[in-house]
Amino acid sequence: NYYYNAALWAYEKGMVGGTKFNASTPCTRSQTVTYLWQAAGKPTASTSSSFTDVGADSDYAAAVNWAVEKKITSGTSSTAFSPDATCNRGQIVTFLYRAYSK
Repeated sequence: NYYYNAALWAYEKGMVGGTKFNASTPCTRSQTVTYLWQAAGKPTASTSSSFTDVGADSDYAAAVNWAVEKKITSGTSSTAFSPDATCNRGQIVTFLYRAYSK
């Protein structure tokens, strides 16, 4: 499969786990920022986001905090990040652009 090396790399970096990759599964907004955060080395943000739909104890809270601090995302509204929504291609390339074009 065309994604084999990428999936193996992500597994070796601890970005994905398990025994099956499920390459056709849609990616959520929380998964997308988590992948970016992990690729950046899991840096700690100095502030917490104010999104009401991101619990402080969620698996992706640190990633969202970092993404907000780095201006990679501003959420889907002033109070929502929409972590379980599918991250469409436009959102993904915008996150990538904001993370790596500087």
